[in-house]
Amino acid sequence: MFSLKYHFLILLPLLQLIACESDNNNQENKRSTPYSYQQPINNNDGWQTASLNELNIDSAPLVSLMKNINNNENGYRYIDSILIAKNNRLIFYEQIREQLDFTDNWGNNKNVNLHILNSVTKSFTSALIGIAIDQGFIPNTEVKVFDYFQHKSLNNNWDNRKNEVTLKNWLTMRHGFLWDEWNVSYLDSNNLNSQMNNNNDPIQFLLDRPMGTNPGESFAYSTGISFGIGRILQLATGLSVTEFMQQNLFAPLNITNFDTWSLDDQLHTGSGLYLNTRDMAKFGQLFLDKGKWQGQQVISEAWVNESTTQIIDKGNWGYGYQWWMTSYDVNGEKLETFYADGFGGQYIFIFPKINVVIAITGSAYEPEQRSQRNLTQVLEQHILPVLVN
Repeated sequence: MFSLKYHFLILLPLLQLIACESDNNNQENKRSTPYSYQQPINNNDGWQTASLNELNIDSAPLVSLMKNINNNENGYRYIDSILIAKNNRLIFYEQIREQLDFTDNWGNNKNVNLHILNSVTKSFTSALIGIAIDQGFIPNTEVKVFDYFQHKSLNNNWDNRKNEVTLKNWLTMRHGFLWDEWNVSYLDSNNLNSQMNNNNDPIQFLLDRPMGTNPGESFAYSTGISFGIGRILQLATGLSVTEFMQQNLFAPLNITNFDTWSLDDQLHTGSGLYLNTRDMAKFGQLFLDKGKWQGQQVISEAWVNESTTQIIDKGNWGYGYQWWMTSYDVNGEKLETFYADGFGGQYIFIFPKINVVIAITGSAYEPEQRSQRNLTQVLEQHILPVLVN
């Protein structure tokens, strides 16, 4: 585990230039090798696999997708892996990334198959809270969050409304704090999340934020809040987040290979987890199957239902307990999904209607990189139509 401070930001331009040159070299090599679909291997990690033919799925759109990725076509860039599971079986998995990048330095990760999840970590944190509630460590989501921090100084910017902030308010990002981390790049030291990460006492930085609205009133996305949720988990269970996660989530899912970066001596539960794509998809399958993995109830069905219910409604997207909701258009039909979403292009999509989990990793960290990756096009033109049909 590695304690991250953002001093590496001054190295980003050089690191990204090196990464870009490496990507170009990799793409040149891939162009010389025509893509051919292969059934994912069985590697005793808990997944059963199947071929596209076994499920009568047309391979042509997926072959076209991989050709576009390998040929570095605009709209298909900065994708590091793609995985599809249908009917509890792994049917498509392509690991595209071949080299480490600057994000691996955050946790000193040396395994190219492990990928930083960034804010996908938040959905794992929500699941851990559900397990802690299931086990009685936390009574319910109506507990007052500041009750867990009476050992901290609460004088700075104190507001009586802080007495009313619940765990549910934090899970749904309706915390009431003045917090805006979307209008400054996450790679900028002026971002509030970066300011918290660089503070000598990150949780104190969070607790000292002034209130801007009543708790439960308005949505304001905050990675700091997700870090605070992890601290509540630690205080409630008496275990580090990593220990609790290994014992109660990773062990049942047979996840043995992972990495983290830490803040204030604990896993940053807003963004610090590294996993491989197959293990990311296990987590998605767990939620698709109402908290069960291979017949074992890992999380209660009640928590899965509650945490993935849309509470925040912003029209074309929604939010639950650290989970997003949206829909995609497939041949004129709206296909609903709840999903985990992380900076750079990390996703776990769950499509209950068609019994599908899709996991994707990516490396589009700058605006110009994100403009060269069209996720909607990838899903609506290449992946979802063949799974629906």
